[in-house]
Amino acid sequence: MSSRIFRVAVLSFLLVMVSGCAGQVDDVDSSPSPTDSRETPGTGAASPTAEPDVTPPSQRAAFPDCANLMGIEQVRVSVNDDRVEGANPLEITETPDALGSAAQDLFEAATDVVGCTYGIPQTDGGFSVMVLDVDADAASELVSALTASDEYEHTTRGDIAMFSRGIPEGLGTYLGYAFADDVWAIVHGTMVGPTTSVNVAADAVAAVVAPAG
Repeated sequence: MSSRIFRVAVLSFLLVMVSGCAGQVDDVDSSPSPTDSRETPGTGAASPTAEPDVTPPSQRAAFPDCANLMGIEQVRVSVNDDRVEGANPLEITETPDALGSAAQDLFEAATDVVGCTYGIPQTDGGFSVMVLDVDADAASELVSALTASDEYEHTTRGDIAMFSRGIPEGLGTYLGYAFADDVWAIVHGTMVGPTTSVNVAADAVAAVVAPAG
């Protein structure tokens, strides 16, 4: 074999090898390798927070009846008379005529009323006690009006506002009020005065407010 023939053979072999390598390169998939399409949760996402427990406002229990509102000994001390007997429930709790127009409106809007009577047996001496569950804002407005009035004597016992005035409907008849938030007590009768009427009213308010506090 001449050298020329040898060179041709070598060149032919090299061409075949190069063509084969190029074909292998073309056969390789040039598309990018598939990636996982699942999303990973972001590190900045805020985790849900638990809602704080909200304590509902306490609901006042029903008003006590006359037998459990105030003890008779307490009433006797408040009116300074050991002859007082009671309590007897009022069969009908009507708006007292002695109330002013604003007080009458508040009375009629009350959501709960307990009425009791006390007196001295075999005499005309007696008085009534009514305790009402009223709107606190409306009661506050009435307290402001009574405080500004010249008709009422105004005193306080702690957070309880008390008012009294004489009523020209009988000998020694007095009207007493006591207020604390949404509780209003009314004392009306012939054997109470400017001090004893509000003492009993404040006792009645305290008897209702204390269990709810």
